[in-house]
Amino acid sequence: MSRSAYALYFLANLAPRALMFLLLLVLTRLMPMAEYGLFVLVVTTGEIFDMALCNWVRIFALRSEGASATMRPHRLGRLLALTVVTTTLAFLLAAASGLMRQEQALAFAVATAAMILAFAPLRLSLMLLQVQRKHSAYAAVEALRAGGTFGATALAMLLLEPTFLNAALALSAATAVAGLVGLCQALGRASRPRRARAGYGAALAFGLPIMVAQILVYALGYFDRYIVDFLLGPHAVAVLAAAYSLGRQPIELFIGPLNNYAFPHLVKIYEQEGPEAAGTAQAGLLATLITVGSAIVMGLILLKEPLLTIALPADYREEAALLLPWIAFGSLALFVKFFIFDNGFHLAKRTWLQPVAMLPPAILSFVACFVLIPRVGIVGAGISFAVGSTIAALSTALVTARILPVRLPWGMLARIAVANASASLALYTVRGYVEPAGAIAELVVSTLVFMAVYAAALSLIGVSIRRTIETPWAAVAPPAHRPVLEPALQKP
Repeated sequence: MSRSAYALYFLANLAPRALMFLLLLVLTRLMPMAEYGLFVLVVTTGEIFDMALCNWVRIFALRSEGASATMRPHRLGRLLALTVVTTTLAFLLAAASGLMRQEQALAFAVATAAMILAFAPLRLSLMLLQVQRKHSAYAAVEALRAGGTFGATALAMLLLEPTFLNAALALSAATAVAGLVGLCQALGRASRPRRARAGYGAALAFGLPIMVAQILVYALGYFDRYIVDFLLGPHAVAVLAAAYSLGRQPIELFIGPLNNYAFPHLVKIYEQEGPEAAGTAQAGLLATLITVGSAIVMGLILLKEPLLTIALPADYREEAALLLPWIAFGSLALFVKFFIFDNGFHLAKRTWLQPVAMLPPAILSFVACFVLIPRVGIVGAGISFAVGSTIAALSTALVTARILPVRLPWGMLARIAVANASASLALYTVRGYVEPAGAIAELVVSTLVFMAVYAAALSLIGVSIRRTIETPWAAVAPPAHRPVLEPALQKP
C-alpha cells in the first residue's frame, strides 16, 4: 500500500469516529438530558446486538480473504447468507429488548431495530471494499457516512422535536444511504454470488466464540449504562455517556483506524512467515499503540478542566471530571486487549479461547458496578470500568501467550514513558501561564506544547515517528537473522 493510500485509508476510518464523537458532544446542547440519555441507550443497545451477532462475519471474511484481493462466487454467496441471517436475528432481539422497557417501549424498539437494519449494508459494503482493496471507494463511503450522520442527526434536532427517537431515526437513515452506496461500489464489478451449500459449520465454529466474547466485552464496557439507568436514571446515563465519549473516543479515533489498516497485513505475515514473525509485528503494533494512546490519556487527564468547560454544558461537568481519568485509562487498557492480544485468537483461529479470557473480568466489572455505584455514585462506574479493562488486558495476554507469543518491547515502552513524562511536565508548566487567557487558549496552547515536546523527545531517544506512521507494525525491528517485514508488505 502506498503512503497516499495509507493516509487515505487512515482518514477514511478516522472521519466517522471523529464526527460521531463531535455529534455526541453537540447533542448534549441540543437535547434534554433525559432524552440524550435514552438516545445513548438506543445507540448502545443497537451496537451490542450488531457487534455481538453480526460483526464476526466481517472478521471471518477478512481472516479468510485478507491475503487476497478477490472473493470467489460461492464464498461471496455464503457471506451474503450469513449477513442476512445474523442481521435478522439481531433485528428481532433488538426490537424485543426495546419492548421490554417500562417507559417508551415502542419508540425504543423502533429506534434500536432501525439501527440494526441501517448498519447491515454499511458493514457488508465496507467489508467487501476492504477485501477488494478499493481504498478510494472505502474512503468515499466512510466520508459519506461521517458527514451524513452528523448533518442528518443535528438537523433533525433543530427542525424536529429533540427526542431520542427522531435522533436515532435520522442517524439510521444516513447510515443506510452510505451503506447502499457502498454496496453499489463493492458489487458493481464483483463476481455474481452463488449459493454455497457448505462451509457454514466452519464459519459458525469461528464466529460463535467471538459472539460470546463480544457479549462479555460489552458486559465490561457498556452494561454499566443500564445499571446506572436502573439505579440513577437516564440523566445519569447522559453524564456517563458524555464523559465516556470524551475519555474513549479521542483514543479510538486514532487506534481504531490503525487496527483496521494493520489487521490484513498481520494475516499476510502470519500466513506467509509464521507465528513468530506475526508476534514480532504485534510487538511493533503494541509500541505504536502505546506511543499514541498514552499521550492522549495524559492529555485528557491533565487538561480535563478546560476540555470539559468547552465541550459540555455546566450540568455535566462536575461528575464528568471525576469520571474522565478512569475512563481514559480503562479505554487504553481495553484497546490494548482488542487490537493486540485479541488478534492472536483471530490469526490462529483459536477463537474459543476468547470468551475464556473475557469471563473473569466481565463478571468482576459487572459485580463492581453494583457494589460501587450505590456507595460512591456515578464515579463507581468509571472505577469498575478501569479495573475491569486492565484485568481483561492482562488475562487475554496470558491466554494468547501460548498461541501467538508477543515479546513485550520493554525498552521501547520505557523510552515512550520518558518522552511522555517530559511532555507532561512541559504541559503542566506552560498551562499555568496560559490559564488566565481562558479555556480555549489553555487547551490549544497546552496541547501544542505537549505535542512538540513529545515528538522531540521521541526523536531524541530513538523512536522513529516516520516509521511508526508508515509501518506501525514495524516500530520494533525484527532480529537480524529474520527477514525484515517491510519490503514484503509494500507489494500491492
